[in-house]
Amino acid sequence: MASGLSEDLLSRKERTLTDQGHLVTVLRDLACIYEIRNKWKDSRNTAPVLSKARKQYVKLLKKNDMIDAAKDAAGMEAEDEVQRGRVRAHEGKLRNSLSHYKRALKIKPLYIEAAYRQLEAHEQIKSTLKGAGKSAIRLSKILGNSGPVTRSGESFELRPDGAAVQLLDTLIIDIERWLTSELELPRKSAEMLSSSLVEIKRQMVAIEAGEQAANERLQSAIDSLVPAVDYHTYSRGS
Repeated sequence: MASGLSEDLLSRKERTLTDQGHLVTVLRDLACIYEIRNKWKDSRNTAPVLSKARKQYVKLLKKNDMIDAAKDAAGMEAEDEVQRGRVRAHEGKLRNSLSHYKRALKIKPLYIEAAYRQLEAHEQIKSTLKGAGKSAIRLSKILGNSGPVTRSGESFELRPDGAAVQLLDTLIIDIERWLTSELELPRKSAEMLSSSLVEIKRQMVAIEAGEQAANERLQSAIDSLVPAVDYHTYSRGS
């Protein structure tokens, strides 16, 4: 269905703004569907078509003075690049995969998935993290700048500014595995990543113990609100 709809939209010589938006959405869905179905080549071939359509969509939005929408649409390039990186990793192309992840981080510097996927790609393709030292340091720094840890329901997460929310349960398991001696992550990188992991776990324990707010940013914002007028004094006419 997605394939047929994308072909129909692509065949139109002149597409409206709405048509172009639908095309971008359909192509993005199609690339992900191919990925889920392990059709790596089909997903890879869809990606550049999506990239072109997205750029045209951003251009149309700007032409119609929809500046905020254009910014949001352009920002989706980061998610698209991560998706392309995952596909290239599955194809065993480490350099290409890393290139897409790095591109995503240029667009959204605190995009945690774009950082941790680099270590995942090294492990998946090379079965070692010997060459992943810089990636581990980068991930450590991003984690440090993405706090504080928050809790939503039963899930712990990080909410970095300008990037997607990152659930922590699975990521913690991955980091613990990456820090094992078997994967040979360089010592300095391992120490930095380990420190980041310790801090994340410390905050999780503090939240569970009630020593840290489940959403510390929100609590800090609430605490900073100081009434301009004392209502009780005002109501007495003082």
